[in-house]
Order: sequence, then structure tokens, then C-alpha cells
Amino acid sequence: MSIPETVTVPEAMELLHCSKSFLYALIREGRLRSYAIGGKRLIDADSLARLFR
Repeated sequence: MSIPETVTVPEAMELLHCSKSFLYALIREGRLRSYAIGGKRLIDADSLARLFR
């Protein structure tokens, strides 16, 4: 099993040029895959790249 590449919420916000609320809306809609580790949320880099395709 390989560990997926991830970015933090602030990094994803910068890449998408969006607000935190919009980013979390994308997560709720299932358009972005994310993982919660402790109190930190990480965004799957592959699902982030799919938004640009």
C-alpha cells in the first residue's frame, strides 16, 4: 500500500485561489478527497489535480 501525496488546507486554498469555506464545500460534495489525521486535514493531491482536468 502506498501513501497518497497530500497538501494542507492552506496549500490547497492557495493552489485553487479559493476560500476555506469553498474548499470544505468541495470536500463535502465529494469532489475532493481528504484525510483527517489528528486535528489536521490533508487534501489528496490526485483529487486536487482532477479538478483541473
